[in-house]
Amino acid sequence: MATTNLNLVTDIRSNQLSHELSDDEIKLITMFSEEIHVDEGQYMIKEGHYNQAFYLVKTGSLNVVLEEAMSKHPITIREAGDFVGALKSTETPIHSVIAREPSTLVMINVDKIFLTNRYQPLQIKLLNKLVKQLTSDVNRNQKQIKNYYALGSFTIYLLCILSIYTLSLGALQGFVSEFGVSTYVDIALIICFAWIMYKLMKRSPYSFRTFGVTFDNWKENLKEATILTAPILLFFLLIKWGLITFIPAFTDIPLFNPSAALADIGFSYQMFILLVVVYIVFSVVQEFIARAGLQTALYQYLPDSKHKLAIAVVLSNLLFAMAHSHIGTLFALVAFVPGIYWGFLFARQRSLIGVCFSHMLIGIWVLFILGFTEFIA
Repeated sequence: MATTNLNLVTDIRSNQLSHELSDDEIKLITMFSEEIHVDEGQYMIKEGHYNQAFYLVKTGSLNVVLEEAMSKHPITIREAGDFVGALKSTETPIHSVIAREPSTLVMINVDKIFLTNRYQPLQIKLLNKLVKQLTSDVNRNQKQIKNYYALGSFTIYLLCILSIYTLSLGALQGFVSEFGVSTYVDIALIICFAWIMYKLMKRSPYSFRTFGVTFDNWKENLKEATILTAPILLFFLLIKWGLITFIPAFTDIPLFNPSAALADIGFSYQMFILLVVVYIVFSVVQEFIARAGLQTALYQYLPDSKHKLAIAVVLSNLLFAMAHSHIGTLFALVAFVPGIYWGFLFARQRSLIGVCFSHMLIGIWVLFILGFTEFIA
């Protein structure tokens, strides 16, 4: 069924192209417009080919890509309400435009608009809009190039750290086995990683606020973190109850067992409080490394994709869990699982405040009150 001019007027008015255009100019554009449907992967504009046209996205989305790039990751995405175009007078569409999914577009045949000087005011407005958009795409492309260089530097530092850690793993495991504790190794590694992350953040083009080092909305973040963490605390309580109720080997273990964390050195309230304070401090440092450092860096530097956040969360937690492998595989797994939750909480709040508080609550509850160290030691 043909699209009426009235429908086209509505579609154009709902698009950002219509900003600063008069009603008469919008009605004029409809005379040279038609609605088209495109399939996923179909080219609207191909780099180096000068097909004069404007495309207004009604439904679906389009990828703006640099053809020279081997990966062809989109520089940006045009969604419903956006437009994209190419004019010979700009000498280039420097990027190709490809349908990201089946989409409905309003195609404006600007050849006819630019055929005569009769529509000169409209021509100038369209030209200005396109130049602004192309300039924005160029700036975005330059930013992505800088991000790739930053990701390269980040990867080099990370590979150096992992190489040193892997070469030292035997010695670290021997130290833990000889002395029976990993505390000194953990402290040394955490301080080393935290210092490196701090230096990387300082050298990056982003502010510390970008990495989540901020007190913005701290009250709301603390409240939300408490509400979201409460079911997890209940879950661990039920797990502990189930273990000591249904497994004969654990029936002698009390439900609440603060002394478990001090089983090797003997329980005292002074030492218990000291360990809790140390844990609180290192919870903050650990989140600084895993969330502010690893996760944010990966999220900022990885190419845009639907699964970018999930990749950043999982990969950062794998890297951080691997740093606990000198203690044992089970402990590394225990460090990985809650890290997934904290990763998505951090992404939601964009701040370390809530995720640090949640880390403290879960760690103190699980290790120092319920005494789960009996099961993972």
